[in-house]
Amino acid sequence: MALLAELQRVDQSIKSNSEAVEARRRAVEQLDAQIAVQREQAATAEAELAALDRRQRELDAQLSDAEAKMKDRRMRIARIRNDKELGLVRREIDALKEVMSAAETDLLTLMEQGEQRRTAVEATRQALAAVEAARVIEAAEYEATLARVAEVIEGDRSRRETLLATVDGDLHRRYELIFSRRGGVAVVGVRGGTCQGCHMNVPPQLFNQIQRNEQIFLCPSCQRILYWEPQEDEAKP
Repeated sequence: MALLAELQRVDQSIKSNSEAVEARRRAVEQLDAQIAVQREQAATAEAELAALDRRQRELDAQLSDAEAKMKDRRMRIARIRNDKELGLVRREIDALKEVMSAAETDLLTLMEQGEQRRTAVEATRQALAAVEAARVIEAAEYEATLARVAEVIEGDRSRRETLLATVDGDLHRRYELIFSRRGGVAVVGVRGGTCQGCHMNVPPQLFNQIQRNEQIFLCPSCQRILYWEPQEDEAKP
């Protein structure tokens, strides 16, 4: 039983340290995924802003062209001597006014949208920078954790192989099954007639047999392997 208890201690150490490394690795992967999402969002926001800027430049050019034409038509009016040509130029001026009015309205809308989009772009850039900074920290923590426990895990695995060489094969298989099904706790003590795994009382006769340490017994409630952990006021029968 002492060998099984020691094997469990080693296995729990391996499990705990391996889970610590795995947790750090998953955290880095999650941040990598967040970075990919943030980069995509930033790229989308920047592309939308670029499209707004292009459209704004197009409208600026359209408005400048209309203003130039308007100036030309007004200068022509002073030189016109017949009503037919005058009416034609005035209609052109009215059409240009409509074009300019629509362009100015669209420009105001685009300017407002552009400001909102610039705010969104800046927000996505800041969010991306924050996640990238967190990733640098988490990656460093992962490397530090790996460096800290790698030697411990290797030592525990070596110790485990030594212990397994002294444990009966059938008992080892039973232990492994319970260990995997019971959250890494396969061997528990019995104190004062109570299983320390599930905290249920074991039958008095079974408790007496466990104290003799002559064979393997399982807890009737949780099916863990039991061994006697005497308290100061307990004596072996």
